[in-house]
Amino acid sequence: MTPPRIVRENDPAREDRRLLRGEATREKVLDAAERLFSEHGFDGVSIRQIANEAGVTLGVVGFHSGSKLDLFRTILERRVATLSAARRAALAELRNRSGRPPNLYELMHAYVSPYLEAAAGGDPQWRAYAKLIARIVDDERWYPYVRDLYDPVAREYLEAIQSLDASIDRARLATAFVLSVASMLSLVASRSRIVTLSQEKVDEGAQGGSDLLAYRDLLVAFCVGGIERAVFD
Repeated sequence: MTPPRIVRENDPAREDRRLLRGEATREKVLDAAERLFSEHGFDGVSIRQIANEAGVTLGVVGFHSGSKLDLFRTILERRVATLSAARRAALAELRNRSGRPPNLYELMHAYVSPYLEAAAGGDPQWRAYAKLIARIVDDERWYPYVRDLYDPVAREYLEAIQSLDASIDRARLATAFVLSVASMLSLVASRSRIVTLSQEKVDEGAQGGSDLLAYRDLLVAFCVGGIERAVFD
């Protein structure tokens, strides 16, 4: 008979399991908070509600996230690395190809595609994140928290667009770009009105699904048209 394995306090296997459980709990808290914030906004959600949604105690929420504001900031931060890496990779591919430099359509396509593809991928948490970002985009108090997350990559794309014509007015370009991003966020967060106004049947399941990519070319064309009219004409 094999004797039972003695587990010591410094057993690496035990520590690994503890870390995995802790990380899983942290993700559960973040997912719950993301869903609630997306539905009710920052002011409409309490730590107690987050704890109940995650199925943990108040103390666990505090241990893994700190204050409600800290938790909110963490939720905003955790998706950025994925989006930024994809956008930078797409921009690098356009710049490094031989033959010709990227045009405006290709640049805007490269910028919006990672967001659309993530939101259309079937993960309900990305859907919640999209609704959350669309909710806060018009609230200036949150800009200091997202500025350092999204603006570095946005500036790289603005520089790439400006390289197409050195005479472009940077302020007008920035304005047109921000309006384009707002269109992208609105499209991802809700397309019910588009479907209703086009007199099509609303498919709630499709609202968060792969049909989003069917709008990609139209969205890019809309963004490009606006930028061209604003800064190139």
